[in-house]
Amino acid sequence: ECRGAPISQEEQQLDPAGAYVEASRADLIKKIIAVKESMIAAASVQFHNVVAQLRIMNPNIEFVEDGLDEDKEVREGRIATPRDDNLSPDND
Repeated sequence: ECRGAPISQEEQQLDPAGAYVEASRADLIKKIIAVKESMIAAASVQFHNVVAQLRIMNPNIEFVEDGLDEDKEVREGRIATPRDDNLSPDND
């Protein structure tokens, strides 16, 4: 628990209002997880919204949705699972 510990200059710059000065490490981890989950949920909603818009804008086209996934990316003209750059063998 870090309560009462002096905060660094970097911490003061990141949290000038002091909103997290009294927060424990567990509190900060919970906050990070909550923010991450809300970002994932927002991205998912936006993805499905774009798909719906494409259907409306192209009513005469039948879209193939098999394999369509908001977590995938287009690489070299193909739909692929994103690489983890931290685990990529090309990352030296």
